[in-house]
Amino acid sequence: MKPNDFFRPVVTPPGPGELWSSERHEFEREFVVRLRKGPLEGTEDRDAGEALGRLIHSELEQCGTSGSQRLDDDEIAEAIRSFKSLMRRLGLDFNPPFRDFRGFHGYWSAEGMGGPGGWAARRGYLNKLFAPVWERLDELDEASTAAVGFLGVDGEPRNIIFASKGAKPEIVWSQVMDGAIEIVEHADQCLLYNKPLTDAGLTWGELVDWWRQENHLEESPERDVAISLYERLKASLSSDAERHLFYAFASRYSAADGRAQPVLLPQVYLHFDPLTERQRQLLHKPRRLARERMDFLMLLPGGVRIVIEVDGKHHYAREVPSGTGQWQVASDLYSEMVAEDRALRLLGYEVFRFGGHEILQAKGDLTFMRRFFADLESRFWGATVR
Repeated sequence: MKPNDFFRPVVTPPGPGELWSSERHEFEREFVVRLRKGPLEGTEDRDAGEALGRLIHSELEQCGTSGSQRLDDDEIAEAIRSFKSLMRRLGLDFNPPFRDFRGFHGYWSAEGMGGPGGWAARRGYLNKLFAPVWERLDELDEASTAAVGFLGVDGEPRNIIFASKGAKPEIVWSQVMDGAIEIVEHADQCLLYNKPLTDAGLTWGELVDWWRQENHLEESPERDVAISLYERLKASLSSDAERHLFYAFASRYSAADGRAQPVLLPQVYLHFDPLTERQRQLLHKPRRLARERMDFLMLLPGGVRIVIEVDGKHHYAREVPSGTGQWQVASDLYSEMVAEDRALRLLGYEVFRFGGHEILQAKGDLTFMRRFFADLESRFWGATVR
């Protein structure tokens, strides 16, 4: 995609006595508005970001030097507004201290960039303003190239059902052809994310923005929205070991680059059986799915999906007899677990397991878990997060 793709040619037929038709280019305003609302079909966000960023940078530079920009005040304001939304999707806050050409002129005048040498000062300022943008886009390019070394998972997630904390949701297919689902019962016991994913996978910033919109928190401070989301995710965790692991990673969200960090989704449905295990027993139906939910899932650039499981005794042993507190190793449970891991890896997932015991033993010092996540970052998404 190129900056000129945001313009469409308009040809005016030759008038009386004229030999040639004339052509001008009009700004594709509706096209830019669509980009603000979400990724364009067939165009990756980082490619659109490169093109729109180059256009805005060039127009501002022309305004600050020769005054020969192609856009008017309303058009550059629309372009900047969409670009800010697009960059947020890519994990970067782009917030220039102006919204249009008039604001830019007022800013450079107030900052002493209007006297002798003003043109050079304004060019230098714009280069500095856009430097983090080009750096972020380069990081995403590097991540896309690096991701070729991983198998990745084909297809795009359409419905992420996560943070399940109680009764199993009852789901119907409201639009079978396009994969749309609706939770008709126990919707309050889980969360459903059905927005398109960007090139960056799913970041904490994107999930916070979604949470704000879902809960009508538009006027709430960013910190309050993030904390309420964190508490809701934590409420779905069923064990102390899971809570310690979640905290070890989620502490990253409060860092300066917190919005760009991948989100660690808890209690995610990987498969879904409309019947519960108890219902299958009562109806004398065979068990269909060995594992319906993952403890944690991360969605990274390049289709990389990381599953993290925290294993308690129930993963490899049974209480015999039930209620006595006596446990016996069950080789069939262990075999079932490793068979599911193999199937996931063949689909392209990366699977990592923690023993609940090792986490609880180290609960006073989360260093080894933070070291694990740091190593995971350097292996899978280090090029996209600083």
